[in-house]
Amino acid sequence: MKRGGILNPAICSLLAELGHTDELLIVDAAYPLPSDAHVIDLTLTPGIPRLLDVVRAVAEELVIDAIAVPAEIKEHSPRLFQELLKLVGDVDIDELPYHEFKEQALDAKGIIRTAEFSPYASVRILAGSAY
Repeated sequence: MKRGGILNPAICSLLAELGHTDELLIVDAAYPLPSDAHVIDLTLTPGIPRLLDVVRAVAEELVIDAIAVPAEIKEHSPRLFQELLKLVGDVDIDELPYHEFKEQALDAKGIIRTAEFSPYASVRILAGSAY
């Protein structure tokens, strides 16, 4: 048994499969999921788990080069946006109109769906390299 970190086997496997420049989506409960996507659905009850909880856990285990967020998150969920920036640290941040965010997200290697109910609470993570 693992001592700590992410215990969910599906997420552990997905993170281990990510290579440099692969993309991972962590999305809110309402995000429209593509029918052919590799989705790990963590929804339990509204708000459990929160997007920030999942991003925090992933950020502790994955090298992050950059992130992209829907530009609308700054207006509709400003506190969540500020917390997200703190969690990912000093990385490039791309803010895209929501429709562009969804279009570009189609290339993600995997999607983790949270039970976040805040508007536009989704993030696309670009995996970095450990060396």
